[in-house]
Amino acid sequence: MICTNVYFIKKDNISLLGNQEKILKHVKKMPGHTQSQITYRLDIAQSTVKYHLLQLIKENKIYSEKLFKIHYFPVGISDKIKIKTCIESNYNLNDIYKNLTKNMTLQEISSICNVSRSMASKRLQVLSSLGAIEKVKLGNKIKFCKK
Repeated sequence: MICTNVYFIKKDNISLLGNQEKILKHVKKMPGHTQSQITYRLDIAQSTVKYHLLQLIKENKIYSEKLFKIHYFPVGISDKIKIKTCIESNYNLNDIYKNLTKNMTLQEISSICNVSRSMASKRLQVLSSLGAIEKVKLGNKIKFCKK
């Protein structure tokens, strides 16, 4: 009976390690994903993903950054790759970034991308915090452009 309990503990530890390794590999392969994206793509319970993300942060293997949501990145990732993967993993960010061709106002961006001004504003804030775009004040208007 005692041996059986030890066996189950070892088996659980192995599966925990397996999930942690899967999550670490995913973060390295797809940097910038959120907890829910990782949960969905790996088909692992949300609470398990959350636990292992926190453990990986404590072990200094990954770090998190709050943009509009919390995104996870492997330690040592370059800023250029971080920006690229964040933009590619979110449809609205990607659409806005691709359509930002010149100095454009919020209204122009929301119209071209067919999103509300509120959504465009939030995504522009994220792109700005990533360092992918900058705000330029021209007269009494604020315009956005790629860096």
